[in-house]
Amino acid sequence: MAHLTSFTVENFKRFEHFEMQNIGQFNLIVGDNNVGKTSVLEALLVDENSNIVQARFLKVLTEFRNLQKITEPYWHFFINRATLLSGRLPTVFTLGQPEGTTTISTEPIDSGYKWFVNGEHTNVLSLENTVKMKYNGVFRYDGTNSVHVPLVPFAQAYSNGLANIYSAYFQRDEGKDADLMKTLAIMIPQIKKIDVDNATSADAVLYIGQHGQRSTMPLAMMGDGTIHLLRIAFELELHKGKRLMIDEIDAGLHFSRLCDLWRKIILGAAVRNTQIFATSHNWECLEAFKQVLEEPEMREFQIKARCFTLDELPDGTVSSYAYTFEEFEYAIENHIDPRKVIRL
Repeated sequence: MAHLTSFTVENFKRFEHFEMQNIGQFNLIVGDNNVGKTSVLEALLVDENSNIVQARFLKVLTEFRNLQKITEPYWHFFINRATLLSGRLPTVFTLGQPEGTTTISTEPIDSGYKWFVNGEHTNVLSLENTVKMKYNGVFRYDGTNSVHVPLVPFAQAYSNGLANIYSAYFQRDEGKDADLMKTLAIMIPQIKKIDVDNATSADAVLYIGQHGQRSTMPLAMMGDGTIHLLRIAFELELHKGKRLMIDEIDAGLHFSRLCDLWRKIILGAAVRNTQIFATSHNWECLEAFKQVLEEPEMREFQIKARCFTLDELPDGTVSSYAYTFEEFEYAIENHIDPRKVIRL
């Protein structure tokens, strides 16, 4: 999957029309609360396979937002609030890539959405009589581990989902496990091994072995920063050559840890050729992003770095403004806040 160079979405959640141009490999999205940063990351979950898109959205709602029952109006409102507000407007995603542009659109129907890729019908999303998704007045998602979502949600600490990910994707494949340990050598070098305990509790538990220590310890007993980095390392390995979205990348971390976080994520993503879209609303996170890219060994990544500011206009629409590294470096050094757009 080629990295995105531009992205446009119409009639998705709060966006009647939203676009990002001049996208890089390492993209930090900033802006005020409730301007739509998380919605942009969710829109970027789009895929040419409509069943994957639906399963991703359902997992976002059920696992990340803890909604066990999703009524049909709620589902349509999540995908496209225009379906409820003004009828049958399609949701349209346009993905700009070096080899060309892909347009994915939807047409709402009774039991789901009819999807088109570049104008050709792909398949109808029906929730009836499927293994992972059921429809009997409400939408349910039962296959938590069968579809993986390339999104690290806001402030998600330890959960048994991490053990499930390791068991499903890495533990039984020596090659993938070896690749994961190479990523961890960059991001969390103190980790020397990972074990899964399925015997002592109802849920699988991850145990971490560290250099210089004889015994392993439960990951849940380690610091939030280590857990956050491990989750991102898992996702980078699962999405090699693809894109990964990270909501509030600095959530729960002390500002003194942010440079280390950015350094490890950029290096890990560079090795795996993963395109990063991360959100934040903190000045310290912006400064750390700039400072890391100024380090001599990191300067080669400056040309691939972008900062996007989301701004809500008086009419309620949202625009994005792209800063190259030189532009947001200049802004920060001159105490110009890239998180806010100055209107004359």
